[in-house]
Amino acid sequence: MEWNKLQDARLAVIAKLVSLAPAGYLGRTALMKFCYLLQTVRQVPLGYRFTLYSYGPFDADVLSDLGTAENLEAVKTSVVQYSGGYGYRIRKAERAEETIETGIGLLEEHVRDIDWVIAEFGSHGSADLELESTIVFVDREGARKAERLTISELARRVKDVKPHFEEAYIAGKAAGLYEKRMLRSLAASMVHA
Repeated sequence: MEWNKLQDARLAVIAKLVSLAPAGYLGRTALMKFCYLLQTVRQVPLGYRFTLYSYGPFDADVLSDLGTAENLEAVKTSVVQYSGGYGYRIRKAERAEETIETGIGLLEEHVRDIDWVIAEFGSHGSADLELESTIVFVDREGARKAERLTISELARRVKDVKPHFEEAYIAGKAAGLYEKRMLRSLAASMVHA
């Protein structure tokens, strides 16, 4: 896909995700993880190059695209203070529909995928989104290396990245993702191993 069309598609996806957000807004973590899950699990061709950081899969280009969407008035971001720090609320803005229309080609082909990510993960908090996307990332690394992992091995690898989660909790989340056919490196016989 040529760069201008890819950029329009990415901005349309951002505006559409924010428009569909159950709470009426998304945080930056949710936006990042939704883009990752769309691209990785549903093969939506967004062209991001995610790498693994302590908060899960990350690509600075998502934040750059968010900034562009803000400049185009497709979305608006505000800072919110919490007892433990601060966060961001990304809401639909005046030109959201115009931005969606500009990138409609990709959206028409992948509208069910965008609906899917909101339905599957739209109500999940930041911590769970970080964990779930990290599980998918670690799983894809195993699959890329043609490894057949047990659920326990996958949970151990994820715990190395996300040490504040209990291994049993990680394994439970991984089993749920496997049941929904989002994981590739686990063999059916290894899910409960």
